[in-house]
Amino acid sequence: MTRQGVAAPIDAALFKDLMTRFGATFGRDETPWRAWPAANAPATLDRHDVVLSDGEAQGDLIDRVAAANAVLIDTEREGGRWIDTVRSPMGTWVLEVQADDGTPHSPGFVAVLCAALSLHFPAHDALCIARAWRPGATAWPDDFSRFPRVRHAALVSPDQASQPFAPCPPGLGLYAVMPTAEWIEKLVPLAVPTVQLRFKSADADAVKAEVMRAAQAAKGSQSRLFINDHWRVAVDYHTACGGDSGIYGIHLGQEDLDEADLDAIRASGLRLGVSTHGYAEMLRVAAISPSYLALGAIFPTTTKIMPTQPQGMGRFQSYVALMKPVIPSLVGIGGVNAANMREVLDVGVGSAAVVRAITEANDVSAAVAGLNALFA
Repeated sequence: MTRQGVAAPIDAALFKDLMTRFGATFGRDETPWRAWPAANAPATLDRHDVVLSDGEAQGDLIDRVAAANAVLIDTEREGGRWIDTVRSPMGTWVLEVQADDGTPHSPGFVAVLCAALSLHFPAHDALCIARAWRPGATAWPDDFSRFPRVRHAALVSPDQASQPFAPCPPGLGLYAVMPTAEWIEKLVPLAVPTVQLRFKSADADAVKAEVMRAAQAAKGSQSRLFINDHWRVAVDYHTACGGDSGIYGIHLGQEDLDEADLDAIRASGLRLGVSTHGYAEMLRVAAISPSYLALGAIFPTTTKIMPTQPQGMGRFQSYVALMKPVIPSLVGIGGVNAANMREVLDVGVGSAAVVRAITEANDVSAAVAGLNALFA
């Protein structure tokens, strides 16, 4: 006979309340999520199951959960802190947080966790929300001090202080992300406040030539130039120019952070901006105090393959509320254009990035003027 399983105790009233109040804001999964203590999990799992292990999970359980594309959270106590390891189809995250009580998976925790999963947050973000939730609260959590810290994949040890990168102003303004240095040359004379060279090539000589050309276009102007991905070329050129290269900073995606020499970028004096796509990534990056955070993708975009579905305005608002007191310079990214720019800025960010709103414009000068005017 197949074991049916015994569900984890859940605060059903809290779960229902969260789904009622936030379902329209974040969207809701019509298939219910189920939480199971590891010892009582059913023999057959699916992708809407989350298994809760009090202590380190065993290899056979890890394999069984992975085979079902389900979620496994194992929790250990370390002093006054919970250490949560979240395993899901999106990878493994290890996070730590101050313990509110002595129960690793209380009915309230289970209610918030299942609600966050049902509101389409990925498992590692749902864990962050559940741990940050203040007992008895009604508002969505935005107290940074209650959110977990990232142990894996950490950019710096949770116990290690990190020197901040050179700051950016809170208002970076219109942020044009362009594929070539030729575009940078077109936009700098049009007084675009912030520009980024996102040149994709495996040809080292071509990359170096594009970076130098973009830097020369921006040097002496009011445009702040960021170089996407090619941090070593940018740092070397900036250093060779005695710190007066025309390059203002580096922009990195999550996939680039582990390989970049963050100490070298910091020592160069260049700013660092980082793309983030949810709570765990924001918490991971906040530990190194970057110059700005890019939050998104807010809307659907065709300019690159995104690791997550479009976040939507509800998530974007919650991210800004959490991160603005910590990193004042925030940039909205992903599918932003003239039609939705004002909606993005009204959330409280001082910058929004655009691509096609400029590259596909019939009149680039008029498009830039119209976009710049939205910041006024």
